[in-house]
Amino acid sequence: MFEQHEIEWRAPIDAFAPLASAAGAVLLHAGARTSEPGWSFITAFPQRVVERKDGETWVDGERDPRCPFTALQDVHRSRRLLGDIAASPPLASGLVGFAGYECGALVEPSVTAPRSPYRLPDLFFGSYDACIAFDARRRQAFAFGRSRLAVERLEASLGRRPAAVASFEAAFNGGVALTSADDYRRAVAGTIERIRDGELFQTNLSQRFFARAIKEYNSFDLFAAALNTSSAPYAAYLQCGAAQILSLSPERFFAVKPEGWDKFSIVAEPIKGTRPRGLTAEEDERLLAELICDPKDRAENIMIADLMRNDLSRICANHSIREEAICEPVSHAGVHHLVSRISGGLRRDVTAVDALKTLFPCGSITGAPKVQAMKVIAEVEGVGRGPYCGAIGYIDDRGGADFSVAIRIAIAEAGGMTIPVGGGVTLRSDPQAEYEETLTKARSWLAAIGGEGRRVA
Repeated sequence: MFEQHEIEWRAPIDAFAPLASAAGAVLLHAGARTSEPGWSFITAFPQRVVERKDGETWVDGERDPRCPFTALQDVHRSRRLLGDIAASPPLASGLVGFAGYECGALVEPSVTAPRSPYRLPDLFFGSYDACIAFDARRRQAFAFGRSRLAVERLEASLGRRPAAVASFEAAFNGGVALTSADDYRRAVAGTIERIRDGELFQTNLSQRFFARAIKEYNSFDLFAAALNTSSAPYAAYLQCGAAQILSLSPERFFAVKPEGWDKFSIVAEPIKGTRPRGLTAEEDERLLAELICDPKDRAENIMIADLMRNDLSRICANHSIREEAICEPVSHAGVHHLVSRISGGLRRDVTAVDALKTLFPCGSITGAPKVQAMKVIAEVEGVGRGPYCGAIGYIDDRGGADFSVAIRIAIAEAGGMTIPVGGGVTLRSDPQAEYEETLTKARSWLAAIGGEGRRVA
């Protein structure tokens, strides 16, 4: 029996507040998504859990010798429902969670991934029997689930009052870059030389900021404060126990969508090219025009779109791949981006879990050729990325899916908050400009905690 009914509308951030510390609680927030209906989702209390930690797969607390994607596939197939996904919100029950960047080494065995520095699993997915879905455009909310008991438990836990927006300026010591500006510029310059030598065409390098907590803080309140000034279309908050993942992602990794009874299409939307928003309308227009016309950004975007098209061809029906948009400008509260969209029809034998494994990690945060770029990233950065540059999202029990690229994220732990940021490096890159791009991307989280991103010597 599948339970579904409309419930009283309240903002997703307010409804989730009492659940934020619950086991496996997840909020997927659509923000100001404009390209399609922007559903937000809340779930908690997973019935089953698949994790990858310390180099081992765990299913429901027990070691499993298999690859976590194989275990995830088994759980998905055991829950598979046939139904008209287009007739209701795209997530009603299913798998929700994240795959960290280091899971890419499971997909590409020739890559040796450094260990993640965070107190988080490399992969976490819960299977959830109930979900609350919010349609902000129509101001409607719905409870869905595989059983009335699961729906009632989740619905009873929802908040009904506006969540307080707190200030965190006294909770942190600002933000300190863990890599010096000189070291980051040298890393970019060295990578440019490797590109010039023909080792690769393009890659993505990152650095981390760390804000030390000088008093106890609530990571969900921090997320709510940051979301209050963000239009991120793929925001998320994941409660992982010892740490929480806070995401203001602007980028969709891929979505699996219904195209009739048990038939699905897939779309990928890589981002490459970033400029900050201007302080005046004139400056904003100038920065956007500069982005649209920049040959380095356009070449980088087209290269990654080609990579994504190649990845999609491995799971899509012959002759079904389409370029829906290339280098389309999209603006958010703090930045302008160039976005491409590539779609195709999924083969009948391919599930959303297959798509996640095949496409992972997203080409926009690795580079091209993908495997060689991943090897360069591991060598140059020398430390694991954890959830950063991985994927956050869901796989519905009826077969649909939607994942964001885990960028513009913060990892909250008891001792403080880490903000990883990065950018693409090509032959035309300027080391100083690449460094400044990372500062632009860190700005939303640094502003939320009152820090400006101080540099280390």
